[in-house]
Amino acid sequence: MQELKTLPVRIDLEEHKFGAQVKAPGFLLTTQGDTVEGVLENLRNLLTDYLAHEGKNNPEWQNIQAKEVTFTCEYDLAAFFEHFKELKISVIATRAGINSNLLQQYVSGNKRASENQAKKIQTAVHLLASELRQIALS
Repeated sequence: MQELKTLPVRIDLEEHKFGAQVKAPGFLLTTQGDTVEGVLENLRNLLTDYLAHEGKNNPEWQNIQAKEVTFTCEYDLAAFFEHFKELKISVIATRAGINSNLLQQYVSGNKRASENQAKKIQTAVHLLASELRQIALS
């Protein structure tokens, strides 16, 4: 059985459009769209084209089909909060122990979050997701 490839995708937001970039051996794919789902579909189409043409001579991509490749998304803060509109910036800021105005500045691009601050935000989101997974509704 063939091993599946997992490719990291960087997703950002510029001028109300999602942008996506994936780097892998032999190529760099970039695209843009109105939704995250749309940019991931565009990336899959670009990957399909690469594998059918230039990639067929790349030994690392021999016998790999685009449908076997999975994408893991890494969001910048603006893209994350735009894609997951259900999450309130102020609530995530409180959970992360960050001033909500500061998080809003990170999201708007006026300031850049340090690695430590980004980790706090990510941890807060993951903890919320964990709590939500444990809920049973009746």
